[in-house]
Amino acid sequence: MLSVVLSLVGTLATPAPLTARPATLRWAYYVTYDRTSWTSLQAHVGQLDVVAPYFYQLQADGTITDNSDPTVVRFLKQNHVEIVPMIKNVPQWDDFHAFLSNTALRQRVIQQLVTLIQQNQYDGINIDFEAVNAADAPLLTQFMTELSAALHPLGKLVTQAVIPRTSDAPTRWGGAYDYAALARSVDYLIVMVYDHHSQGSATPGPIAPLDWITQVMAYLTQRVPRSQLLLGLSLYGYDWDTVAGPPAKALRFDQVQVLMQQPGVQTGFDPQAQEPWITYVDSQQHLHQVWYANAASIAARFRFMLDQTLAGFAFWRLGQEDPAVWNEVAQLNTPATRIPPFPSTADRLYFPETGHSLAYGFKAFWQRSGGLPVFGYPLTEEFDEFNPDTGQRYTVQYFERQRFEYHPEFKGTPYEVELGRLGVTDAQRRGLLSTPPFQPLPPTTQSDASCQFFPETGHRLCNAFRQYWQSHGLDLGDPGISFRESLALFGYPISEEFTDPACGCTVQYFERARFEYHPENPDPYKVLLGLLGTDTLRAKGWIR
Repeated sequence: MLSVVLSLVGTLATPAPLTARPATLRWAYYVTYDRTSWTSLQAHVGQLDVVAPYFYQLQADGTITDNSDPTVVRFLKQNHVEIVPMIKNVPQWDDFHAFLSNTALRQRVIQQLVTLIQQNQYDGINIDFEAVNAADAPLLTQFMTELSAALHPLGKLVTQAVIPRTSDAPTRWGGAYDYAALARSVDYLIVMVYDHHSQGSATPGPIAPLDWITQVMAYLTQRVPRSQLLLGLSLYGYDWDTVAGPPAKALRFDQVQVLMQQPGVQTGFDPQAQEPWITYVDSQQHLHQVWYANAASIAARFRFMLDQTLAGFAFWRLGQEDPAVWNEVAQLNTPATRIPPFPSTADRLYFPETGHSLAYGFKAFWQRSGGLPVFGYPLTEEFDEFNPDTGQRYTVQYFERQRFEYHPEFKGTPYEVELGRLGVTDAQRRGLLSTPPFQPLPPTTQSDASCQFFPETGHRLCNAFRQYWQSHGLDLGDPGISFRESLALFGYPISEEFTDPACGCTVQYFERARFEYHPENPDPYKVLLGLLGTDTLRAKGWIR
């Protein structure tokens, strides 16, 4: 199928970025040992920016056990999600001290990690070293400094999961983390704000109480820039047998739902901890208390994260969650988040209708090429997005009916701005490309007074849709509306006319547009352009 690029006279200036709130990094851990993790990953990969698969374990002798899964790696790359695998230490306490204090061994491990990352084309590494002696804090910091020195020149992320504290008071479990020193080397610290009550706790209680999380982050944000802090969020639950005592049993959300069917079960939601609980009596007449995470508790933590302007969140782990959690993820900040109002200028317009702006080259293109009737209002700010047609990332902006793309490789040429092939994308997303209206007609089909046949795609353009196509186009300097100007705006037809069950109206798809026929409307509004930009962002979960 031919793809026609659009021109822009002049070049795009680069304005200062506009932000309502910091972008939220959406991160989740994946594990190979539970099939539910794979099921969740497949279903929700489109809502994640980074996936940290638990692939590697560091042994006491400096060897690295590799449990990586090529199928998972391939899937993540196909979905253009950053891959930052996790490595965990097997030796603990004094045994791990032997590793950290051995300079040659540290360097050998670092070189192994560099090789792993380069060979697998990972985007970085996530270090999860726990059960480290508090006295070894300088050695742990030294390892992270050395690792960053090796990976940052390669453009790779260096991240670390850390155990939380609320003060400088030394603790056995979390004393090894010099947060301020680590932040000078790593890109992100994932703060594991969970297990306040753990499996080994003598008495049951909330796993990640929000009041405790608030204390942790008040301490940490005095030492680490907020832009480097990810809120590590638990998705699981613990079931304590209050008679038999610990350890508590770890539960997924679906397993908690099964327990809720027990006779006489009691449920509740702690307003201070912002965490749900249940109690029930088992067949041995033992009273159980369960604390767990659900969509409401995650939503409360998201609000805290946004209020604190943290870099984002990191779920531990995929497969354990309340399915409704993903509705909360979908409502987080995206490029479609409204920005604060500001007075429009000659260079930048603000649209209160959608809460977005239009500036410089994109603004000039919008105004010259049809404006509101053709493209609609802006639905996002400019942002960086991957284009699967070219395999490259571009600065883009979505409008109600289209997506603009800036191509710096064509700077100063007629191909500096292109329109997205949203007609093709929408038809593919809806599963329409294999349906009869999208099948090409025989190449012997002829044009006539009512219809024009396009051999390039094997489809016709007829009657009112033909008139609309021929009477609209980009301004390329041709007298009137030329064929190439109409083609540049809409592209070739990729379907015949058909009745779309979504609207009950007659539609036709083009490379960059969807025409809709509304005979009930007065002229000139019988033919309308479909809101493909709106539909695309709704499918992304960015707008309702």
